[in-house]
Amino acid sequence: MEKSLLIPEPGFRFTFNKHEDQVFEISYVGNNKIRYAAVIGGKQHFIETSDFDARYKEGEILCVFAPDKLIINPESCEEIHRKEFYVKQALHLLAHPTSLKLLPSFIKSTASDLNDPTPPSPRTLARWIYNYITHSQNKLMLKRQYKGNKTLRFPTEIYQILNQGIKEIYLVPEYRTSKDVQAYMLGRFLEEGISTKYLPSRRTIQRHIEQLDPYITTKVKKGSRVATKTFKASGRKQISPFALYMVEIDTHYLDIIVVDPSTNSPLGRPFLACAIDVYSRAIVGTYISMFPPSSMTTLAVIKDMITRPQHGFPGGIPTRIVPDNGVEFKNNALSRVCEQLKITLTPSQVGTPDNKPHIERFFKTLTEGLLHKLPGTTFSNPKARGSYQSSKAAKLSLDQVKKFADSWINDIYHTSIHSSTGQTPIVIWGNEVKNIKPSFIDETDANILCRRSVERKINHGQVTIDGLSYYSHLLATLKAKGMSKVEVLIDDLDLSKVYVIDPLNNNSVIQADSTDQDYTTGLSLVTHLEVQKRKKRLSKSDQQKLGPLADLYNLYKLMHEVQSDLTKRKPRLRPLKLQLPQQLQKIEDKLSPLLESSHEEPIKFKNDKKPTLKFGSLEVTKNGKL
Repeated sequence: MEKSLLIPEPGFRFTFNKHEDQVFEISYVGNNKIRYAAVIGGKQHFIETSDFDARYKEGEILCVFAPDKLIINPESCEEIHRKEFYVKQALHLLAHPTSLKLLPSFIKSTASDLNDPTPPSPRTLARWIYNYITHSQNKLMLKRQYKGNKTLRFPTEIYQILNQGIKEIYLVPEYRTSKDVQAYMLGRFLEEGISTKYLPSRRTIQRHIEQLDPYITTKVKKGSRVATKTFKASGRKQISPFALYMVEIDTHYLDIIVVDPSTNSPLGRPFLACAIDVYSRAIVGTYISMFPPSSMTTLAVIKDMITRPQHGFPGGIPTRIVPDNGVEFKNNALSRVCEQLKITLTPSQVGTPDNKPHIERFFKTLTEGLLHKLPGTTFSNPKARGSYQSSKAAKLSLDQVKKFADSWINDIYHTSIHSSTGQTPIVIWGNEVKNIKPSFIDETDANILCRRSVERKINHGQVTIDGLSYYSHLLATLKAKGMSKVEVLIDDLDLSKVYVIDPLNNNSVIQADSTDQDYTTGLSLVTHLEVQKRKKRLSKSDQQKLGPLADLYNLYKLMHEVQSDLTKRKPRLRPLKLQLPQQLQKIEDKLSPLLESSHEEPIKFKNDKKPTLKFGSLEVTKNGKL
């Protein structure tokens, strides 16, 4: 038996018979298209009306919920019952209930019984009786159905021009109005010899524009990201039954400019990677740096989280993590750490902040409660900033911002009553961990665990990663036993050593030290990659002359470039300023033979108090050479 015709309408919920666990809801119907969204997630989809009807008849689309247009509000109930009384009395007392001759006297007596000051006319009551009988005595059909005008005001050609005008003139990113569409239509009328008496009024054009799918209009005007966010309802709440059951992690661009502590020159805005416990709303991990979101900063905040209990702060190993769905989480490093610690990783959907509502709300609280009160704040937008010059007012270093943020979190945020829980985060946390202490690991183990993993070959007791060599005598022994490949764990913030997982015992690691400690001590991967770029620009003769000192020489040049006024023209180097190694005396000793042969004039730098930029006895020349 063929299914009855279905009229799709907003609010209709359905599934596909092969994917019954996914429910969709129709959001808009118009222009022979249906826009529907996934109930969980809110992703928008489109389908032709004819295609939808065909799939429904074939049984591919299954109805879950159909909104009834005849459902009435409580204010209409009394009116429905009044009409029903007239109808049922007429059907019970009159032999011909729709007779216009019998109804006047009946209406008069019935209105007297009901004390009805506005009784219906005979024709109205006859229509009520007819609708009631026709629709199987459904009293809801007594509610008047407005059919509206079914005829066209203008010829078909006029509506074609109108629709084309709306598409070409109004549905564009630029600001356009109904007046622009009307001007377009007038031009077309004059070109095609159509009488201007058929020109629709601006109000008519506005009504046609109002019938457009608001999702399509917003997508064209403001972009798909804004449209998706606007026409998607907030998702279901993330339920966390106890502390550390669910932790949200996200990265925020802080509204403050930090300065270089040595020169007081502005470096830019830092990033805060943060973890919050959903149950207690306590902050369980932070990491502030100049680096944008990456696997490096993600592992840093996890390392802080799983070691905090030994310092007396909220934290530990969580059951579930809800990270941001950025590129920094699409790597094997985070997956490996979660697998080792038995943490369930639940990535949020792209552009879905309601999957992480608590951490997003904390960032707003931090911004308004602390950052906007510090010198050098950028405020939330140019209008709020006004004439305030953030760069000139900046005076806090990155370490000072870290200190203020930690103090504010521990002394103010954790001890303030949260609007959602009605208690302070630290009290909820304390009550939860009173009987069951959170699991954690010490900093040594965390430092080994929270690293990215790569596979490398053993060659002469060494492994090579990103052009750097690491040695261990045990590696040579492993190679002699026939084990040519090993798994290496790397900390991108410190390249001075790596750890190798022992292939004979996966629970044991081998430390392999860098073969060039003077260069790699305190060196980050970002700095190393920048040094390698400069090394490639050296001529072959220079590289042969420098030999093993080439990396050290280019690192030294990078230090000077970052601290010089060249930084103003190369803001990408600013994050390196606070990440450069501090063993400058060692570098000076290594490069001293090269310096003795350099006789060029030094250059004065504007940001330095001294006439030349020095590291020990070293100086930088005008063209950047030693």
